[in-house]
Amino acid sequence: LSQKTVMKKLSLYITLALVSLVFGACSDEYEPWGNPQAYPEEGAVTIPGMKANAVATQDLGTAGEQVSLFTLTAATLPEGYTLQNARMELRPVMLDGATPTTISTTIDGKASTAEVQAMIEKYYGKRVEARNFSAHVYVNAVKGSQAALIDAGTIAVTVIPKAPALTEYLYMAGDANSWNHSDILHSPAFDGKYLGYMYLTQNGFKFCTQPNWNGTNYGKDFSTASDAANITMTEPDGFYKVEVNLLTLSYTLTPITRIGIIGDATGSWDNDIAMTYDPTAHGWSVQHVTLVNGEMKFRANSEWKISWGGTDLDHLTSNNGANIKVTAGKYTIKLKPSYDGNTKAELIKE
Repeated sequence: LSQKTVMKKLSLYITLALVSLVFGACSDEYEPWGNPQAYPEEGAVTIPGMKANAVATQDLGTAGEQVSLFTLTAATLPEGYTLQNARMELRPVMLDGATPTTISTTIDGKASTAEVQAMIEKYYGKRVEARNFSAHVYVNAVKGSQAALIDAGTIAVTVIPKAPALTEYLYMAGDANSWNHSDILHSPAFDGKYLGYMYLTQNGFKFCTQPNWNGTNYGKDFSTASDAANITMTEPDGFYKVEVNLLTLSYTLTPITRIGIIGDATGSWDNDIAMTYDPTAHGWSVQHVTLVNGEMKFRANSEWKISWGGTDLDHLTSNNGANIKVTAGKYTIKLKPSYDGNTKAELIKE
């Protein structure tokens, strides 16, 4: 077909679309024409050659202020017409019955990254995982005060949400520490994976990015809403190794039911001397321990999966820490496990 013929057909389609809007509003008996076809959104028509095209999976973490969700193959419009008001109706593929979300886009298919992030969080939360949507694209052909709604088709959209802001430390505030953010978890690699040791109770707690309530605070299901409920655990009250992963929005608790001292300074590397947890002091202690000249370490649960050692009692490490050298005497021994390198011990001569 010649360019002139194509332009005439496009003009006819758009004119018919405008007519359909007028007559559709006036009469319930109006039947739309066979080609272009009517689509779910009222008054929408298709235009030959004009369709939305899918793009590759988009990562909101690297997208900038706008993210590309589709491209538009658009035929040349008749004189005086422009394309405006592009938008998408996005429906999550894996959530049956979910109400679609409409997001405005540019004509070339770009949307606000913040708006897309908010949409994903509404359906799925903050977990960093590729999310699939079925997206219906609409756009208006506008000339003066006239506008025709054009259906550009349905495409698949896959988006990876932005990861939560990663910090070096997280702070636990909960019933066990009177909600004062005194228990600290550390992420030395700034990779969103945190580790610390603390006492927890079933009355609840939250993880916070600051040692107060002024940062991001993670509650139940890692919600950051200001009214989010507390995280509650089904495990019994007790002392735990706590691992938090902000990329997967999950946490793991390893119960520590016993901490003991062990070594030739205590008389044997085979059996440890049990310490007792003091919830008031938030630490472990044992009294009247007789040591001989030698070396010792602290270990958890009567095994070597978790142990602490080092040459500085204010900075013990569970990462192959050196044996602790001691001199003979009778001692009260205290241990306050924290994140790696921040665990503190005291050997107090009696």
